[in-house]
Amino acid sequence: MISLVSVALATCLAVNPGSDRITIRDLAPAFPGLDAGTPDTPVALAPAPGVQRVFRLPELRRLAARLNIGAAPESEFCVERRVAPLDPARLLAVMKKQLPEARIEILDYGRLPAPEGDLEFRVSGLRQIPSGGFWSGSVHYAGDHRFMVWAKVKVLVVAPRVIATEDLKPGRPVEASQLRVEMREDFPSVEVFASSLEQVAGRVLLRSVISGTVLRSQWLAAPKEVTRGDVVEVDVWSGGAHLKLPAVAEGSGSTGQTIPVSNPESKKRFLARVVAKGKVSVGKEGL
Repeated sequence: MISLVSVALATCLAVNPGSDRITIRDLAPAFPGLDAGTPDTPVALAPAPGVQRVFRLPELRRLAARLNIGAAPESEFCVERRVAPLDPARLLAVMKKQLPEARIEILDYGRLPAPEGDLEFRVSGLRQIPSGGFWSGSVHYAGDHRFMVWAKVKVLVVAPRVIATEDLKPGRPVEASQLRVEMREDFPSVEVFASSLEQVAGRVLLRSVISGTVLRSQWLAAPKEVTRGDVVEVDVWSGGAHLKLPAVAEGSGSTGQTIPVSNPESKKRFLARVVAKGKVSVGKEGL
């Protein structure tokens, strides 16, 4: 014979999905007279997703006494945070919002039931694996709580890529004739790729690149207007005075960067700001 307690525990009350507390409102359906109180008054911490919080008879009697309710329920009952299986269509819709131009196919996903809340899949949670991609996400519920979810996916995006047409050496400006642009369907990456010739031509590579390689933005740097050992023209500003003199660069730098230079006669060493090709400045227009 099935007891009343077993029946009660088989149909738990549901906690408010947006709250991390069990309130009077949540208990009212199983607690006669409780709905007369302030409905949002917290009673206990809400259970984790899928976990039952059982209210035993002694606790129910103490709660009735504290709230000045004549009688406590005669049967125990439970409260739970409801969970449900993930809907792959919902997963796909959220992913598409993050990568609207991508072609996304869900190959597998976590089957653990999740609580009600805001589903999120950030691009930063997507990483490439041998079989495609692994995308970590989460369900935000009850304030700042998170329930982790995942999916194995096939993700491809079409984007322009700048490709080297010959082997390129570091430290030298890249010429447009050494490059080509083509559209490619690739796995999305958090790394930034050059997408036009204008982003690459004239810049200096920080590493060697072989022909056919897709160029990444972090491999490129602005060309140095001043190179260590160059004889540069120094504009010196002091109050209303302005003086030009030659100096030797003791470091390399691009426009706006500060480098050490030295006076070839006095051997005095000082800092100056690079302002143009072969020119640096000290004072009002410089440092």
